[in-house]
Amino acid sequence: MAAFWRPLKDEVTRSGVSRQELCDRLDLSASAVSELLNGKRAKAPDWDVVRAIVSACDGSLAYWRRRLDELVRELDAQRALELRSGRARKDPGERAGCTVCQDAYEAERFEEYATGWGDEWDPAVPYGAAAVLAGRNGELQGEMQALGVGLLESTEGLSAFRDQFNDLTRGLMADLGRRVRRACHPHRIRLLHAAHTIVVIEGCVKGPLLDAVLAYGVAVDLHLVFENGLDDGTFAAAPLPVANTRYDDHHARVVDHYARVWASLRGEIPSRQDAGRCASIYEGRLAELAAECPELFVWAGMQDGSDAAGALGACTDGEARDRLQELYRDLHTQKRGLDGLETLLRALARQVPAPAWSVRLSEIHRSALGHPVSPINDAHQGRSKCVPRVPSLSRGYVNPAFRTAVHDSDSRPHVEAWWSTRPLRQEIQGFLAGHFSGFPTVNRPLLILGDPGAGKSLLTRLLAARLPPTDYLPIRIELRNVTADAEILDQIAQALRHATNKDITWDTVTSSCSGVLPVLIFDGFDELLQAGGADHWYYLEEIADFQERSAEAGLPVAAVVTSRTVVADQAKIPDETVIIRLEPFDAARIARWSDVWNTHNAGRSIPPLPRDLGALHPDLAPQPLLLLMLTLYYAMRDEGDAEWAAPMNRVTTLYERLLTLFVRRQIRKHHCKMRPEAVEERVEEELDLLSVIAAGMFNRGSQGVTAEEADHDLAFLRAPGRRRTRRPTRLLFGEFFFFIHEAKATLDGGEHRIWYEFLHATFGEYLVARKIALTLRHCPDQGPYDGLLFSLLSFTPLTDRAQIIDYLGDLLPGTDTVAQLFPAALHALPPGSDTGYTMGPTPATFRHACHSANLLLVALSAGQLLRFSELVADGGSPAEVWRTHATLWKSQLPSTSWDAFVSAVGTMPVSRGTDHDGPRDIVIRLGQHDADPAAHNMSWLLGTDMPLVKDDEPLSALRRTRPLHDRDAERLVEPALPVFDELTALTSSFVLDGYGRHVSAAHALIALLICPPAPHPDALARYETCMSVLVTVSGEPGARLVDLVSRRLATESDSLPTEAVDAIVQELTRHGIICAGQHGGDAFDRTRISLLVISCRLLDRTRRKGLVGRIATLLGADASSAEVTGVEERLLQGEWQKRRTSEAGIVRPLFEALFDLLIRAAGAEVKDVALLRLLKLAVALDQSSWCRQYAERGLRSIRPVLRSRLLPFEADYLGSSLAVRLDAERRRAHP
Repeated sequence: MAAFWRPLKDEVTRSGVSRQELCDRLDLSASAVSELLNGKRAKAPDWDVVRAIVSACDGSLAYWRRRLDELVRELDAQRALELRSGRARKDPGERAGCTVCQDAYEAERFEEYATGWGDEWDPAVPYGAAAVLAGRNGELQGEMQALGVGLLESTEGLSAFRDQFNDLTRGLMADLGRRVRRACHPHRIRLLHAAHTIVVIEGCVKGPLLDAVLAYGVAVDLHLVFENGLDDGTFAAAPLPVANTRYDDHHARVVDHYARVWASLRGEIPSRQDAGRCASIYEGRLAELAAECPELFVWAGMQDGSDAAGALGACTDGEARDRLQELYRDLHTQKRGLDGLETLLRALARQVPAPAWSVRLSEIHRSALGHPVSPINDAHQGRSKCVPRVPSLSRGYVNPAFRTAVHDSDSRPHVEAWWSTRPLRQEIQGFLAGHFSGFPTVNRPLLILGDPGAGKSLLTRLLAARLPPTDYLPIRIELRNVTADAEILDQIAQALRHATNKDITWDTVTSSCSGVLPVLIFDGFDELLQAGGADHWYYLEEIADFQERSAEAGLPVAAVVTSRTVVADQAKIPDETVIIRLEPFDAARIARWSDVWNTHNAGRSIPPLPRDLGALHPDLAPQPLLLLMLTLYYAMRDEGDAEWAAPMNRVTTLYERLLTLFVRRQIRKHHCKMRPEAVEERVEEELDLLSVIAAGMFNRGSQGVTAEEADHDLAFLRAPGRRRTRRPTRLLFGEFFFFIHEAKATLDGGEHRIWYEFLHATFGEYLVARKIALTLRHCPDQGPYDGLLFSLLSFTPLTDRAQIIDYLGDLLPGTDTVAQLFPAALHALPPGSDTGYTMGPTPATFRHACHSANLLLVALSAGQLLRFSELVADGGSPAEVWRTHATLWKSQLPSTSWDAFVSAVGTMPVSRGTDHDGPRDIVIRLGQHDADPAAHNMSWLLGTDMPLVKDDEPLSALRRTRPLHDRDAERLVEPALPVFDELTALTSSFVLDGYGRHVSAAHALIALLICPPAPHPDALARYETCMSVLVTVSGEPGARLVDLVSRRLATESDSLPTEAVDAIVQELTRHGIICAGQHGGDAFDRTRISLLVISCRLLDRTRRKGLVGRIATLLGADASSAEVTGVEERLLQGEWQKRRTSEAGIVRPLFEALFDLLIRAAGAEVKDVALLRLLKLAVALDQSSWCRQYAERGLRSIRPVLRSRLLPFEADYLGSSLAVRLDAERRRAHP
C-alpha cells in the first residue's frame, strides 16, 4: 500500500495542490485525505478517488490506472497467503519507543490536531477521544460514532446501551498503561486526555442521570449526552485535572458539571445527590485509571493530605487501590530533598533509553545532591569534631509547604495578605510531578516566589537533579551568572557553557533528545531585575513567547522562574501563569530539620539542636536560611558567654552574634594565647574587613567582586584608624571566614582570576548596614568619617538593595545624625575628609544625588513618619529644598533605581502650621503611600485655602517644562496639550471643589465630561464644581465651557435631581448670555438648543412655574409679555389637565402654543430666529408628529437666508420633500 501512495503523495506535493482543494474534490474531511495519502487504508482505493487526485495534479491517468490494477492484484495475493499461513500482521505497537512518533500516519494526525487544522482527533471531544485511543482500529472508532446516534426510550434500551458502552470503553482503554509508558511527552498527554474524556462520559452513562430522565417519560437524545458531556467551560473543556487545583475543588467542579449535563437534558436543576453519584462513578474510574497511569494520580491532586483519602475512598478494593496506596505511602515517607518527586517521576518515566545529552546534564545536576545544603564551612567539613557538619542537599533540604494561584488581572502576588487567602498545601513533590508531567507546562512558566532565604535556589537545584533523563532535559540558568540583557537563547547557551565547560547551543542539545521535555529553570529573577541595564518588565512574557514558539516548532518546553515575592509586581506576569509561594517552616518542619542535623552530627562534640527551636525563636526559625544560621549558632555557641543568655528576637542580632562567634572562634584557634581584649579588637577588625568587601559589592551593584577590586576597596573603605594593617584578600578569606565563596578561573594566558561572593546576599546586605551604622556614630566630624560615609552612600541607592534599609532600622538609634548631615548633602566635602575612593569616572552630580537620597533613606529606615522640614536647615523652605533634591535624584539616578526609590518612599504634602497659609512641608514614610498617585495637589502648591485663585502662569509653566524633554513630564502633558491649544484660559483659574481641593476650570470640565453617566454619585458634584468655575472665565472660553456643560447635561438631566438641574440651567443661561455678548457671533445658538432641551424636560417633570418664560427667553421671545404668561397659565392649569393622559406630555401643547405665539408675533427678524430655534428644538426632542403638522408652515414663515442654518440631519428629519424644496429655493436664490 505504501509503495502505491508514497509516489502519488509526492506528485501531489510537487504539483502544489492544496489539501483543501483535494478535500473539496473528493468530498472528504482533511483527516480522511491525510489517511489516504499516507497509505493507511487497508483496502485499495476506488478508481474514482485516484482519478480525482491525478486530475488535480495534471498527472497521467493511464499510468495511475495501471498502478492501481497492480496494487489490487498484490493485495489479493497477500491476503490469500495470510489465510493459508494463519499469520496476522505484526502490531506496530510492539516496536520500541513512541508508537505515534514512529508511525507517519499517527504523527501527521497529531500534528494536524496540534496546529488546529482539524478536530477529528481532538481528545476533548468524545469521538476524537475514541479516535486517539483506537489508533488505527477503525472498528472502535465506528462503534463510538454509532453509539452517539439515536434515542433511548426505555430502561431496556438504556441497559443495552450501557453494555455496548462498557464493551467499547474496555476496548479503547485496553493496555493503556503500556501505551502511555512508551509515548513521548506530547503524545502521552494526548492519550491521557482522551482517556479522561471517556471517563467523564462514563460518569454520565453509568450514573443515575439517564435513569432519572427516562423516569420523567422523556426520551434520551444520545447525541446530546455525548455533546453535553464535554461542553463545560470550567471543567470538561480543561485539558485534564491540573496540579494547581486541589482534589476537593476538582470534586466540586465535577459535581457542577454533571448537574449542568442534567439541566441540558431536562431543562431543570437536578438534585446534588444524583450529580454526586455520577461524580463518584467518575472518581472511582479515575482512581482505577490512576493506578495504571500515575500521571492522573498527581494531576488530580490525589497525593495531597486529606485529598488522598477522598481519592482512595473512590477506588474499590483490589489491585488498583493497592497500587494507589503504595504510591501514596512511598511519597509521604519521603519528605526531604524532593526524593518523592523522583519516585513519582520515575514511576511515570518512559521505558526507553535516555538520550545522551539528557543523561549528561542530569548527571551534572545530580552531583549536587551530595553537596552540603549550604556551602557554609565547606572548607572545614570533617576536619575537626568541634566543627559542625552541614547535611547534604538530598538529606538536609526539608520539603516546604506552599500556596498556589493562577495569575489574572486581580492577582496581587507581591502582597503578603493576598497570599494568606490562598489555601495552604503540604505536598510540593506531587504538585511538581503533576505540573511537569502535564500539558499546561509548555505554554507558561511556573513562577516560584519566596522570601529571601526561603530555599528557592535549593529547590531549583533539586528539581534539576530529580527529573529523570528518559523524559526530561533539565537546564538550570542562574540569572546572576548570565548576561542580564541577553536574549533567552543566549542565556541558555551561557548556562550550558557554564555547566558543561563546552561551547554548545540549545539546538545541539535538543536535536538529539527526541521525545524528551526540556525544562528551563531560571533561578534568581529578582537579581536580574536589580542588575540594571535593559527593562525586564516583559521578561516573563518573553519566556512564555519562547515556549509557544518552541511548541509550534514541534518542541514543547517547560520553564520555571524563581524570584523574591516582594518584586513580583516589577514584571508583567502572563495571565494563566501558575504561581507558587514557598511558605515559612511550621513546627513539624523545624523539628524535622533538627532531627536531620542531630543525626548528621551524632558522635561529634556538638550540642544537639532542640526540636522546639521554632517555639524558642518564632520570628527567626520559620525562615530556612535563618534556621540554618540559628543552627550554626547553637552548634558553636559558648554557653558561658554573657551574651548567650540575652534575648535574640531580631535578624540583625542573630547575624551579629553568629559573625562575632565564628570569627572569635577562628581567632582563638589560630592565636590561642591572645589576650581577651585583643581578641575582641581583632574580631572587630575582621568584621570591618568583611564589611568593606560587602560595601564594594553594593557600590558596584554586583553580587561579587574580583580579588583586585577587593584589594582596591580595602585600601580606601576601612574604618579610620584601621587602615594601617593590610593583608592579601585571599589570605583573609581563607583563614578567617566561611560566609564567602571563592571562585577561581584560569584565563588563556595562564593568569588566575579570583572572584568572591557571599554565600547568600543577605550576609553582605547585613554587613553593609553594619558598616553604615558604625560610621554614622562618628558623624558629623568634618573629617574622615564624613568622607567615609560619603564613599559608602554615593554610588548606589539603598533602595536597590532594600533589605539593607530594613537592617539599618534595627541598627540605628534615631535620625539626629542624619538631620545634621542632610543640609550639606549636596555640598563639596570639607578639606581633608575625602577618602579618594572611586570606581572609575563618575559624575559628581550623580554621587551627590545618590548621597542625599541615601541619607534620606537612612533617616526613614526607622519606619517612622518624617517631616522633611526636620532635615532642612533653619530658614529653608522644605518644599523648595525637596524640589531641588527630587529633581536632581530623577535626573541622575538610573530609571530602574528611580522607580525603586519612588516605589519605596511615600510622600504626602502638608502645611507646617495649623492653617493652610503656613509654610509648605512634606511628610515622608518608607514603604507606605498614603496618597494616590493621581491625588490632587494644587491647594498645597498654591499655598492658600482661598475659594478662588487666579494664576496666570500655565503657559509659562509649559514653557519652563518642555525644554527639559523629560519623558515622564511629556507623557503627562501630552493629553492636556489640546486644552492648552484651545482653552488656555481654563487652566489659569482655580476654585475649591466639593472636597475642599483646588481644581482648575479645565480640570473641572474634563472631570465632568469623562464622568460615567448620571446617576453616578460623582456626577452632581462635578456639575457643581463647573458652576463654581463659571465666574472665573469669560468671553470665548466661557462660552465654550457653557456649551460643553450644557451638551452633557442635555443627555442626562432626567437622571439628576430637579432642583439641582433647575439651578444649573439658570446659571448656564445667565453666564452663556453674558459670554455671548462679550464674544459675539452665533456660538451661543448651539448652547441654546441644549438648554432648551433641558428646560422642556424639566417642565415635563415638574410643571414648575417660570420655566415657560425661560424657554421663551431662550427662543428669543419676550418672556415678560402677557402672551407668554397666558401660555404658561393655560398649559399648567387648563390645557395640561385635558392632555394629562397623552403620551406626548406637556411638550406637544407647549410647542403648539409657542408656535401660535411666534407666528403672530411682530418683528420679522426676531420671529424668524425664534421659529428656527423652535424647529431645531423639535428635532432635538424627537417631536416627529408635531413636525409633520407644523414644520412646513413654520419654514415658509422663515426667510430663506435663515433656513440655511438648518443642519443636514435637521433638514432630513423635518422631511425629505421639504429638503428638496429648500434646495430648489437655494438654487433659485443663487443660480
